[in-house]
Amino acid sequence: MISTHINAAQSILEQFEAEELWSAAKELGFPCALWKLPHTGEIKLLISIRDGIRNCQPDLEKLSSGFMISPFHWKEQDDILYMEGDIIAFYSENGQLDHVDNKLGEEHPEIVKLIEKASGIKRNTVAESSVNVTGLLASLPDQDTKARFERTVELAVAAIKQKQFHKVVLSRTKKLVYTDQFQPAKAFQKLAKAYPHAFVSLVILPDQKELWLGASPEVLVHQKSEGIFKTMSLAGTQKAKDDEGNLIPKFDIRWGEKEIEEQALVSRYIIECFKKIRLREYLETGPKTVLAGNLYHLRTDFEVDTNALNFPELSSVMLRLLHPTSAVCGVPKIPSLQFLTDIEGYDRSFYSGFLGPVQVEGDSNLFVNLRTVRLKDGIATFYAGAGITEDSIPEREWEETELKCETLLKVIGKDF
Repeated sequence: MISTHINAAQSILEQFEAEELWSAAKELGFPCALWKLPHTGEIKLLISIRDGIRNCQPDLEKLSSGFMISPFHWKEQDDILYMEGDIIAFYSENGQLDHVDNKLGEEHPEIVKLIEKASGIKRNTVAESSVNVTGLLASLPDQDTKARFERTVELAVAAIKQKQFHKVVLSRTKKLVYTDQFQPAKAFQKLAKAYPHAFVSLVILPDQKELWLGASPEVLVHQKSEGIFKTMSLAGTQKAKDDEGNLIPKFDIRWGEKEIEEQALVSRYIIECFKKIRLREYLETGPKTVLAGNLYHLRTDFEVDTNALNFPELSSVMLRLLHPTSAVCGVPKIPSLQFLTDIEGYDRSFYSGFLGPVQVEGDSNLFVNLRTVRLKDGIATFYAGAGITEDSIPEREWEETELKCETLLKVIGKDF
């Protein structure tokens, strides 16, 4: 069906803020995604009404406008979830609705329900100053988490010394209780303001009865309508602020051998993926020190002109080759993934998978699902990982995961 592009002045949806439509979609059980791309203040809202969420193959160039979210581990390639963009609303930096693409029209019965629900939410909105914006409470007790994680680091270092693999990325969770006062859409707004260089997203998955909120610094696949493909290697971590809370200048950051080697492994992994498809014409820039929230990382950017190479499906090909990247899994992929399956001790679900808009205004932007929290059944599960090499020290790797959890907690949570 051909979508209808409606200027804000012509649309009844103009009266609603993104948060109100998002809340209406949530109450009606519609899959929904709210996001902000890096380096822009514009916010986009996608609601899937007719087909809900379906499984799909990662063939980006064949898909209609929508939003994709993938788990870390594919048992099958169609484990990827996709929500069609029946409604895509575009909000300017000041929060005003700029335009909306509506495939169904405003007289469609489900759209009428959405508008009625949003109207009710608008009438009943409580002043922001009178509510607890976070509603996050104390951590769930788990005294063994630190010891268990440090033990897995020791096992990983031993496996690396035995030449089972060169690097592996171990992760863990941190669980908090949240109340009904917790407002995910307001938390999204806070993250969007705090992290202008991140991909900030809030996704409703009704079938799973869960929400995912995050601020990812890492591009997996970026495909512009003009034919430019981009990806990046992001690894190595240092805290960005000193003990007094002051930002450490970028030129004062010094990287150790462990971090440099960790990041170089990720870059080599991307280059090896290019070699598998005999692609030699790419631009490599970096590594350079970049700020991501409360952390510094090392980053190398890769760019390919798919039009010049007559390779329009490159993004889909590279997506299959890259995921899961060595920045979230390890090198080589197969033995490190097996190690994680045997040792890590929990299901990562969508953490360290990928997510993002596909074919929205002709562009596809998929990001590794990092700096993320799952909200389900009153439990907020924060995820964080650390790249383990032969030189890793368990205590320091634990501290790195604490810093990564703090990326979200310091914005949307209280002091614990």
